[in-house]
Amino acid sequence: MNKIASNKLTSKPFFIVMMFSVSWALQIFITKLGFNAGSQVLVYHIISILSALAVLAIMFLPKHGGDLIGLFRKQPRLYWKLFFANGIQSGLGSWLGIIGISLTAAINAGFLVKLSTVTTVIFAWLILNERLSLMKVLMVVIMLSGAYLLTTRGQILLPRIGDLFILAACVCWSLGNVLIRKYLHNQSIDVETVTYQKPIAGLPVILLLVGIVIWYPDSFLGNLLAISGISLPPAAYLYPIGNGIFLALAWTFLNQTLKVTTASYMTMMSMATPIIVSLLAMIFLSEKMDWIQYLGAGMIIMAGGITYFSDIAEQ
Repeated sequence: MNKIASNKLTSKPFFIVMMFSVSWALQIFITKLGFNAGSQVLVYHIISILSALAVLAIMFLPKHGGDLIGLFRKQPRLYWKLFFANGIQSGLGSWLGIIGISLTAAINAGFLVKLSTVTTVIFAWLILNERLSLMKVLMVVIMLSGAYLLTTRGQILLPRIGDLFILAACVCWSLGNVLIRKYLHNQSIDVETVTYQKPIAGLPVILLLVGIVIWYPDSFLGNLLAISGISLPPAAYLYPIGNGIFLALAWTFLNQTLKVTTASYMTMMSMATPIIVSLLAMIFLSEKMDWIQYLGAGMIIMAGGITYFSDIAEQ
């Protein structure tokens, strides 16, 4: 009886998206620690993707190893559609996000990544024909307002070049997720197969970055991505490995969410992420929250509760 109840709980969209939020929050937290320890952008990205690939191989290859090959052979058109969507989401999105965090203040990044909520709702409306109801728009506004207060203490954001990278990452995350939702809808494909494809689809982006460093070392990106040769402590290499582990988990729960509910519900309910990040910072980094941040957290929780009890998941 308990096993049946447990299976019902773990299959619910709310549980899955909360696990995605926790994984994403831990990934953000570890990435911040990694750059504080001196990690370099290109090395960090490469180790993260390879670590995620290894984790997903352990999780899925024994049971789903032949599924990806079978998808390629039997449905090549669908395979490449998913490859393209995963490349946008996990390849370009992850790369742009990491660069953005390295070039802007953490307070800016903390708010700007939440703009993926807006871009996802818009793409879901345009591509998936998900209804853009007044309730949905209102919840998005409340969640974004709460995220703004929580991550900025009500300060005015000063634009930096890293902000543009993060905004571009939001577009990539949203577009990739919505396309995956579109391709998975009414398909009998296991989400584990699509999840394992994510780091594989991100490998061409790594090759592109390495090519930029080799052939255009004096360009803006070449200088940014260049490996300085500075001796780093072992911990600086452990952070991207940890990031890869939680990246694999985040991708797993993300695709499970997109399989069972709408893209709008996924991105709106994942707004719990800034609250989790703030709690981690308070516990492990001795950071404190003031009253306006508590107000922002309350707004996110309230909007999340309304979203959960409304029919947004069905829209």
